[in-house]
Amino acid sequence: MVAFGKKLRQNQIEEWQRYYINYKLLKKKVNRYSQQIQVGAENQQNVLKDFSIMLDNQIERIVMFMLEQKGLLASRLSILGEQHGALLEQSDESKISELREAYRAVGQDLLRLLFLVEINAMGLRKILKKFDKRLGHRFTDYYVKTRANHPYSQLRQGVGAVVGAISRHLADLQDQEGNHISIYDQPALSHPVYSHIHTKWNSFAIF
Repeated sequence: MVAFGKKLRQNQIEEWQRYYINYKLLKKKVNRYSQQIQVGAENQQNVLKDFSIMLDNQIERIVMFMLEQKGLLASRLSILGEQHGALLEQSDESKISELREAYRAVGQDLLRLLFLVEINAMGLRKILKKFDKRLGHRFTDYYVKTRANHPYSQLRQGVGAVVGAISRHLADLQDQEGNHISIYDQPALSHPVYSHIHTKWNSFAIF
């Protein structure tokens, strides 16, 4: 079985390297905390506070990047939407095909973003589990409960709007009679990327 740290490195998108969880650092921290508590060099309360801050910083960096990328995708969709509106009056098949590919390109970039979230979420869950095991503390329950109102919840809604917009516009282009097929009902939309988006979207969660 491939170690998660190696899997994380292998699956990183090069230009997004800064926005992956620093799994190696967090793993070292957990081991150090365990040793410090065993020899009495640190108390558990300070460890919990320090580790919480570290996790918050890691998640915040990822979420801020996601918000930035969501905004860029939304801007691209807005421009395509204007082109779409004008094109529906012309019924130019070649331009409809070009526009469909442009929407699919946005979908592909969205999929890359969802993959980034997925592997970061996997890393966070593994680190929390490792922390609980090494320190004998149910820290995961505490951390998830106290972060229930994290801005991440609003992020999910924003990404959902992007998914819905891509779905609706592609459905319009496929059926000029206005049969709005939702990505949730027919995720493939004549292209395999949307099957992947549907799968990743349903599992879109950090914890």
